[in-house]
Amino acid sequence: MNRSYKTKAIIIKQFEVGEADRIIIAFSRDFGLITLKARGVRKILAKLKGHLELLAYTQLEVHKGRSSLDTIIGAEAIDSFKKIRQNLRSTSRLYLVLEFLNKILPEGESHPQIFDCLLFLLKSLDKKESRKRLIVIITYFYLQALRGLGYYPHFRECIKCQGDLKRGSNLFDFYGAGTICRDCGRGENLTKISDRAVVFLRFLIENKRIFLPKIKISAKISAEAYALVEYYLETTIDSELKSKKFVKLID
Repeated sequence: MNRSYKTKAIIIKQFEVGEADRIIIAFSRDFGLITLKARGVRKILAKLKGHLELLAYTQLEVHKGRSSLDTIIGAEAIDSFKKIRQNLRSTSRLYLVLEFLNKILPEGESHPQIFDCLLFLLKSLDKKESRKRLIVIITYFYLQALRGLGYYPHFRECIKCQGDLKRGSNLFDFYGAGTICRDCGRGENLTKISDRAVVFLRFLIENKRIFLPKIKISAKISAEAYALVEYYLETTIDSELKSKKFVKLID
């Protein structure tokens, strides 16, 4: 019986254990979220150290544990995204993405489409995108991840009456996961959403990423859409994203 396996994964969290070991949480295209042990990785000459950094896209070789965590026995970085690490704005936003993934991804459940979206996000940010483009691409990633995990927010019609949305005064219900027309939302404490933000969010959740370069959107609308999606994330995971403080500090 083969007690080892190989997989390509993105390192999304790590923490130290004992004097030299490290626990690695990786998002694998084949196996989803996996928790692994890296023995001796903190030693100065550890051969795996440079291949297991946070955000690294790495080919892992793993030994299956009988009763404890699987152990990393080999690692080779495919891409370490050095330009991202040199850009605090991109790094801070990605910490938020990684925190979200750590809280929402189920252990050991494969989500190849979400993995591909995350890899696309990392490659895009490694090209030093503008702040506006950064927000657009991250909003796209969040929406696609939510869709892939079954937390699809609806922007096409009113989630109460199923009628088409009319121009002006539409609302968003975070707990109902969708837009509400002004008639159905009358008297309720809901969040207003502009017509342009609705159209923008529809486009992001319903289209493939090949269309992203064609998007022309104002900074004001992209910021409105991002803020709404970010709050929806927190509603979904029932927890505040702590990395927001770092993002606000950098922005």
